[in-house]
Amino acid sequence: MFRFLTGRKRPKSDWPAISTVLRAESRLRAGGRVTPGRLGGVVFRPGDVPVLHRLDSAVRGALYEGPAATRTSFRIKDDAHGTRWVILEDSTFRDLVSSAYTVGNMLGAEGAAEHLLAVAFGVRLASEPAAPGEPRAPSIAYWVYTYRRRAYYPFVPTGEGERDRPTELRLAADMKRAGVAVDPSLEDWYGLWGIPF
Repeated sequence: MFRFLTGRKRPKSDWPAISTVLRAESRLRAGGRVTPGRLGGVVFRPGDVPVLHRLDSAVRGALYEGPAATRTSFRIKDDAHGTRWVILEDSTFRDLVSSAYTVGNMLGAEGAAEHLLAVAFGVRLASEPAAPGEPRAPSIAYWVYTYRRRAYYPFVPTGEGERDRPTELRLAADMKRAGVAVDPSLEDWYGLWGIPF
């Protein structure tokens, strides 16, 4: 399932592309249609790399030590697809993005770069009201950053194996206008099914 996310060496730093959501966040919030959540995650393929055998202590060291430590809370979870997640939670979106980058960067520096697949940030979308005067019903979506493509795409699951493509296209246009590095290849907007948050 995740072969599309691997395949070539990633650059030394993903920060220039990952951080585009920080510059765009206030613009995307302004219309009241998108609210970034408190949860994000880094997904990777397990493997025989030393850092992956001491993952909890490595992530704790990356997030809790040093003067720039975010102290973002985290947990580690395996999913049904044979991949592993470092799930992050922070009330400050800037710290959440920074922590996701830090975890991925630490894993890459420790020899697990080829195992890194993607970062996902949960967002809430306000859908159109069902009738005039009724409140919009929020729905869950994700901003997915792939290490191989060095770009984001929106993912809006609506059920098992189903997604809302029209909403994804609208969200992608909003993201691009706000300065997010959006993947131009729709064929690479793969369904990241089973995100555990």
